[in-house]
Amino acid sequence: MKTISIVNLKGGVGKTVTAVNLAAILATEYGQRVLLIDADHQGNTSKFFRVPAEPGSLADLFEGTVMCYTDLVQPTIYRGLGVIPADMSLAALELDGQLPEDVHGGLPRDRALRALTDLRDAVIEDDAYDFIVIDCPPAFSIASISAIAASTDIVIPLMPGQFEIDGMAELIQQIDGVRRTNPAVRIAGILCTMTYRDEMVDEVIRWLREHSPVPVFDKQIRWSKPMGRAVMAHEPVCEWSPTSGAARDYRAWVKEYLGGVLDGKKA
Repeated sequence: MKTISIVNLKGGVGKTVTAVNLAAILATEYGQRVLLIDADHQGNTSKFFRVPAEPGSLADLFEGTVMCYTDLVQPTIYRGLGVIPADMSLAALELDGQLPEDVHGGLPRDRALRALTDLRDAVIEDDAYDFIVIDCPPAFSIASISAIAASTDIVIPLMPGQFEIDGMAELIQQIDGVRRTNPAVRIAGILCTMTYRDEMVDEVIRWLREHSPVPVFDKQIRWSKPMGRAVMAHEPVCEWSPTSGAARDYRAWVKEYLGGVLDGKKA
């Protein structure tokens, strides 16, 4: 089973859009059982699928008030795709990146850092899902550290630009630090998002391919109007506008990422 964290310290680069489209494509076009975890206190993934953080959210898992992940999973309209929601209660666990030793009588900080690893191990034991996809917050927080520590793969969505490249170097350094607890985690690659025809964009992508210390996916995700409309409609772009450039790009990227391990099929 793969556990994939979608990570970037910078917001607005397409993390949530990438997470929801990856999860939806795996479920609807590859027939896979997918658990999508919203680890961002903004709860955009939860809002996208109209999944309320009731009766419980990811914060309850960190606090220890809920011990079984199945109590938090909510179904979506897509067969095989379930979501664990998040809301602002997740932010209450964070204070300058530190979790108090005890939160409402729940898990101490070191156990909170293992919360998503324990969840992953329980999913494997239950043979409940084929993939876990985690939408991480734009910060190196307790939630993102726990997600990276539980992951097999890290995908870094990156909108081509100087600030984004500068932040990438720091992110890679932080991920390397987490490898002390999970040496097996790998950065699967940088996914260039929101690209468009422009000489500067082409130059940035060329620079990345030549100088990045981690792989860069061949496939890029073009910006297109259907992408924004799909978000407004609360639908993955591959469902909302299957023939749009962004939909075709996401399908091609998922195929590249999977490396031919799975055959695409309608669930």
